[in-house]
Amino acid sequence: MPVLDLRTVDRLAELVCDLGGPYQRSGRQLARLMEAAGWDVEYDGSARVPWLAETIRHHNDDPEAINALLRRVIDPREYDEGMPAAGAFVEPLNALLIADGLEVGHTGSRAFVRRLDDPSDTAALDQVAAQLASPELRATVRTLVNNPAMADILNARLDEVEACRNAGAYLLAVIGTGSFIEGLLHDVLRLRDPATRKQDKTTLDYLLERAHARGWIQHDALKFGGVVREYRNLVHPREQLENGVMPDGDTVLMCWQPVLAVINDLQRLLPGPRTS
Repeated sequence: MPVLDLRTVDRLAELVCDLGGPYQRSGRQLARLMEAAGWDVEYDGSARVPWLAETIRHHNDDPEAINALLRRVIDPREYDEGMPAAGAFVEPLNALLIADGLEVGHTGSRAFVRRLDDPSDTAALDQVAAQLASPELRATVRTLVNNPAMADILNARLDEVEACRNAGAYLLAVIGTGSFIEGLLHDVLRLRDPATRKQDKTTLDYLLERAHARGWIQHDALKFGGVVREYRNLVHPREQLENGVMPDGDTVLMCWQPVLAVINDLQRLLPGPRTS
């Protein structure tokens, strides 16, 4: 059974070749990409997009081969710019692959491909739900936040997010998630980062960028933290109307995955109270 629809194959070939784009691949670069993905093929010098599409079609009944190619397309080792270039392919690739039930992304700097109906993903969301409700998470907040009164407020936000999720008020739970992580990062950075202390107002984008710039959260936490910001913006009804988004229980938990990544990074990488 083919892994990808034939139109997906054609569009994938166009995306990978990127003719006229910033990541345009020569015939030699295409051959190297395929070799790095473990494919035993030889570029014949013909037009690149048709050649690549035909090559993919010949391997389209081999899920491992297709997965290896998709992983290599977003592998930071494939690009001189590293992760920024690799990350630029994730969103357009996912737009192509969603109809075929596939998704690509990064765990740290490691590329992955997964099926959207993979039951292990459900198990992962169940684990996120357990962490969200756990007293350990609330204890961790107290270790990260300097002001006990602020820790009380943030832990109350956690309780409210969990209450909204359990009651089916998913939009409010998503908005509360963004509020929680913004409050946590603001407290952490105001204490330790002089640049943040100089700001009269800060946004979640700014706080994520500063935490990453100081080396206190990793790139994956920065990148996927942007998902929380996008959903938090649904606090504006016009934003929800324009995007046609209706959050559900999984949306809440998927927003919590990057939040937990931020918290884990802060636990591991955060220095003492004040730095210059």
